Order: sequence, then structure tokens, then C-alpha cells
Amino acid sequence: MMAARETDDAASPLDEEFLLRQAAGDRALMCEVAQLFREQLKGQMAVIAGDGTAALRYEAAHTLKGASLAIGARPLAEAARQIEAGLRQVAEGGEQAGLDHLLPPLEAAAADCDAALAELLTRD
Repeated sequence: MMAARETDDAASPLDEEFLLRQAAGDRALMCEVAQLFREQLKGQMAVIAGDGTAALRYEAAHTLKGASLAIGARPLAEAARQIEAGLRQVAEGGEQAGLDHLLPPLEAAAADCDAALAELLTRD
């Protein structure tokens, strides 16, 4: 069963074992980090999807990417990386066209990650 779990983690929105390791095995700390990330996620997503400058939205995507990697939310980190790259080009004077298709996958990955974190918090 452990091998199947490891395989599933690669595609799951959150690698809970990684998050627990990041919290040095402290479940209470893991839950605190999960709750803080959920709050940060809402704020960063609002900025990324908002009407701010491309540079401001880029910074939010960059922050979200790093925070996602830090807790083991790899699909969210990848979606944030993709929109971050697009926003960097726009901030440097590139076209905004083509950026719109990157937001729905990011929103879906954020929702999946948030649901996984909420489920984790109800268990612990």
C-alpha cells in the first residue's frame, strides 16, 4: 500500500508526508502551517486574478509558487510557475494575450489544494 500512496502523492494536490516532514513531525505545527497557507492562498489568488499591474500580479504568483513548494503542493506550484512566467513577460512589456488561458488551471489547482488542506485540518 505504501508504494501506491507514494505514486498517488505525485499527482495529489498536497504531499502530506512532505508537509509533516517540513513541520519536523509536529502535527500541531503542520496544521498551523496548513491554516496559514490557506489564508495566504486566498490573498495571493485575489492579487493574481485581480486588476493590479502585471508586476504586482507576478510577485503574487512568485510568492505563491514558493510557498506551494514549501508545503508540498506541487501541482499548485507548477500552475503558479506557469502564470508567473506569463506575467513576467507582460511586466516586461509583452502582450497580455494568451495569459487568460493560464488562470483557470491555477484556480483549479488552488481549489484542489485548499480542499486537501481543509480535509487535513478536519482530521487533525
